[in-house]
Amino acid sequence: MAFRLLLIAVLLVTCDLKSISQAEEPQRFIAMLEDERVVEDAILRNWYSGNAMPQLAGHSLLNGGNPMRWLVDRTLGPAETPTTYIEFYSGDRLPGRVMSYHEASVEYQTDQPESFSVAPSFPFNRSDSSYRQSIRVRRDFVRKIVWQQMPALIDRHVPSTVFLTNGREIQFRAIRFDTSGIHLLAGRERMTFGFQEIAELHLDNESYWDRYLQELAILFPGGTVEPNDRQRLVQWETVAGLVATTSVQRIDVESYGENNNSDRWVHGIQPAWSLDTIWVACRSTWMWRSWNFDTVPLFRLPFTETREGAMFSRGGFSARVNRGVLGGTAESGKRPTGWSIGVMAPSRLHFPLPLWAIGFQTRVAIDQAAHQRGCIQGQVFFSWESDPKFTSPTLIGSDKVVASGNLRFLTVPPEGELVLVADPMIEGRPAGADPFDIRDMTNWLEPQLLLDKQTLREAIKARTANTILAWQGWQLENDLSEVRFAMTHRRVQYPYETSSWRTTISAQDQPIRLTTRKKIAAETKFLEIVTAKFEGPEQPVLDVRINGIPVLSAPLQNTNASDHVHSPPPYLVNVTPFAGSEVTIEITQSVGPEELPVDWRGLHFLEHPSFLYPVLENPTLADVAAMQTLAGDPAHVILRNEIRQLSRPLIETPDGEWIKIASFEKPLEIRERPVSGQYRQLRFAVAKAGQGHALIRFLHDEEETSPAIYSIGTKSAGKGVIELNPRSFGKEKSLDENWHVITTDLYSNFRDLDITGIAIKSVGESSCLWDQICFAGTSWNFSRNLSVSAENSNWDNWQKRSEELLPRLQKATLTVHLPGQTARPAVMVDQNAGILAMLGDDDWKPGTTVEVSRFDGKKFVAKRLGIDKPSQFGFLQIDSIEQDGQWQAFNVSSRTQFDWQYSHLLLQPSEQPGKLAWDICRPLTYDKQVVIVTKPESFACQIGAIAIDRDHQISGFVTGIAPNGQPVLTIARPLIEHASHLKNPQN
Repeated sequence: MAFRLLLIAVLLVTCDLKSISQAEEPQRFIAMLEDERVVEDAILRNWYSGNAMPQLAGHSLLNGGNPMRWLVDRTLGPAETPTTYIEFYSGDRLPGRVMSYHEASVEYQTDQPESFSVAPSFPFNRSDSSYRQSIRVRRDFVRKIVWQQMPALIDRHVPSTVFLTNGREIQFRAIRFDTSGIHLLAGRERMTFGFQEIAELHLDNESYWDRYLQELAILFPGGTVEPNDRQRLVQWETVAGLVATTSVQRIDVESYGENNNSDRWVHGIQPAWSLDTIWVACRSTWMWRSWNFDTVPLFRLPFTETREGAMFSRGGFSARVNRGVLGGTAESGKRPTGWSIGVMAPSRLHFPLPLWAIGFQTRVAIDQAAHQRGCIQGQVFFSWESDPKFTSPTLIGSDKVVASGNLRFLTVPPEGELVLVADPMIEGRPAGADPFDIRDMTNWLEPQLLLDKQTLREAIKARTANTILAWQGWQLENDLSEVRFAMTHRRVQYPYETSSWRTTISAQDQPIRLTTRKKIAAETKFLEIVTAKFEGPEQPVLDVRINGIPVLSAPLQNTNASDHVHSPPPYLVNVTPFAGSEVTIEITQSVGPEELPVDWRGLHFLEHPSFLYPVLENPTLADVAAMQTLAGDPAHVILRNEIRQLSRPLIETPDGEWIKIASFEKPLEIRERPVSGQYRQLRFAVAKAGQGHALIRFLHDEEETSPAIYSIGTKSAGKGVIELNPRSFGKEKSLDENWHVITTDLYSNFRDLDITGIAIKSVGESSCLWDQICFAGTSWNFSRNLSVSAENSNWDNWQKRSEELLPRLQKATLTVHLPGQTARPAVMVDQNAGILAMLGDDDWKPGTTVEVSRFDGKKFVAKRLGIDKPSQFGFLQIDSIEQDGQWQAFNVSSRTQFDWQYSHLLLQPSEQPGKLAWDICRPLTYDKQVVIVTKPESFACQIGAIAIDRDHQISGFVTGIAPNGQPVLTIARPLIEHASHLKNPQN
């Protein structure tokens, strides 16, 4: 250290400062182009909007055939290493303090990776935005966290080591983070430290090239960019110490004032390691560096250094990135440089190489701080070869710069390394040079590794699917040639999210297929699919199958960039038929027009949707038994489960007291602009057989002074009560036995509200029925809740219908006896011709005969006609049918698709001769052609059971049974479409 201080003092006294010519004043901006031409100008032009590229002295700097290698603002200078910062595997640095750690989670319906929140030490938001006070950075890109800078560790990385503020140094085997600290396994000892106790934390050395490919897959999804001349990376280095690298596509620009004044520009950039856009003032940027995607500046690679043989320079002088070994800008010769690695000879730098490296080039020189002194020889080795690939002449003084030329790799073996050697030439040192290793400050100037472009593109594309966080745990089944990845700028103006860049995907010629095999937890009710797109028609179409059963088909709607409340809610799949079972799930995204890109944001298995909160969704006897009045007395609530109540079960509350039907451990937040987990709208259904009205009350901490109560069916509910009178009520009419579904805006009535419970009250001569109480952010959200409306019970009275239908259905339903198989039902569709419809099987052979029996036990011989192979629906014909008055025929429904808002009557022959087993079942999942319906409560449904719709027609057949007993109903449409062929298969 004494030698270091002496050397710096000598240099300050003896070094000549470079004189600046007074004849021509240097321009403010200077850039080097890829062909090594240098251009200068006082004004940086054209970079004032997101779709414009910068220009200097008439040259385009980020596109075209000769873009820049670097650009410098001469009025500024580089920053010293920040005192607090977070450093990434690539050498990028974010100045600021790490405040907290966050596990991988779902935030506002979107999957988020492990991350740290960093409070930057520089302005980073747009001037009109105060969305976040911190920047979220991905844990998997972090190499080092510095809370209190240790100068000896600058540009050094000591893997798996924590340096405490008390001077202690601990190497660890494993680390786990919590919100504000770390837990270590050091040897066999477990240790815990808070962030405030740590000076520096150096994480393990992960595979650099794995991380590098991940970075490129985020910055260049799919490995290609259109146009190709924009497939470049750009790095910012600011006077605040920020070093951040992104792609040309992930740069946004805003101009505040005069467009041609670069001091008024602000650049929005998003490196791969950041979850947020970082806004950087152009006037604070000292240097921009840029390179093509198949080139890697060597300063971005991790390296190890050995200094064996050092004498006077033994104490310190470790390698510095983009600085001279003594600090400050690395400069050599008369030519400026954009990046460098500064070392003190003797020095050997080791860099890992990927198998797809094809070349390397650099220049080597002595730093200008040595002036005309110092003596070194630079060498480049490939670790698998004994001889150097390049050896410079002996260099004395800083004037001469030597280029290595393009050194090519034929093949790179596993674990191959690039080695840069700075030899102080202690033996055979020329006359006039400093003795030993004094002032042998060496700069490796603009060293860069060249990669095979095609191999790199293929590797990037192979990795891109894994960068879509929503797809973690899912497998992309497509050949990569069938999909198109793209970079989409998500320009949203939400209170919880700012603009950012997302990887999107569209199908080329075949639908995109995602699959997973997993056990659905017993408590899980929904698969929630969160996607976004910002333009185009309502396409592509999203389809979901579970165990091969279609459970969802829906067109994708556009996202509202300025209104998160009215953006499409996620898509829901009811998975209760599969809860507790291991299943295979397949999701497809169809080929859309103009290759519309889709942003996949989350695939979540949930007990409740993130945007809906149903109350008493499926009440049980235990639920109603636990209900009490607000005074704490038994409530005598009745569970109703009659067939005529289509959305059964539901509750009936007696006249009189307030009854608390729900309480919330975490209050339900009612807000003006609700985010995920907050609500604004309420929907519920109510009916009352006798005179009177009903009240619903939202319990909260301040209800004594600000009650939140609705009345339904009266104009005189009392002071402070808000009246809800459905349109179906007359001016004077009160509640009646018909169901009334009511949607209301809680925020408009009660403003911000934190609901701790719900109480209801029946007033008048009779009890009230309550059903489908549900909260949502917007009334549009209710459309995603697949549930038969209670209003349908007003006219769709299946209890009354069944009394009319069953005698006819009994005569129409026959049992088909199949040799060696379980009997299946068939239904008469043409009484005159004796034609029956049924679900067939793989053994169906037209022309063969089977025995069928009627409800009265009479048996007949029937001949198999045709079968529709995809649906397995077929026709039979009874030979010489007797018109004895004991037959009844039903038409096949002409509807082209199911309607999820209506229920079906499911029936099959009963175990009791001459009887039918039947029940009313409502849809749980919806695919237009196939639905899964609720499990019949009165019988065990079998494959082949018949479904009757609200028009008293045959709507379909049960083609499968879900793991939890729910019937899979397939539409009978093929029987209509192919009737002629099915009746005459020989034609």
